[in-house]
Amino acid sequence: MALFRRRALLQEIVPADIPVPRFSIDGWTLSGSPLAAKLSSSLSRADVRELETLLHGVAVESDTPYTYEHAAVLLERADEPGPALSVCEAWLAHPASKWPEYVAHTRSIDKHRARLRIKLGARQTSIAGG
Repeated sequence: MALFRRRALLQEIVPADIPVPRFSIDGWTLSGSPLAAKLSSSLSRADVRELETLLHGVAVESDTPYTYEHAAVLLERADEPGPALSVCEAWLAHPASKWPEYVAHTRSIDKHRARLRIKLGARQTSIAGG
């Protein structure tokens, strides 16, 4: 019975580039990037600062799943599902994602990636259909 099964996506979803913050005197910043204006209008200042630090952790391939998980959540909250999907993919490609102590986190990030793929698939379908 296929009541609760979701349809498989027929198109390939290409993840967007992960924004890489640049070094500034105050730490890491995304100012000057096209994403900066959108982030400042949709996230609080504290969330933007945290996201900049988390994205630096992703750029240097940090071994902590929280870095990737929370960066993806903040990017999705800012209505940026493409970069959020890329962050999830980066963790799943990281060797630390296979470590036994991170099994629960990896499973959570994998589920988040699946939700983002569905969201991006719906967006692409609505753009192509409309």
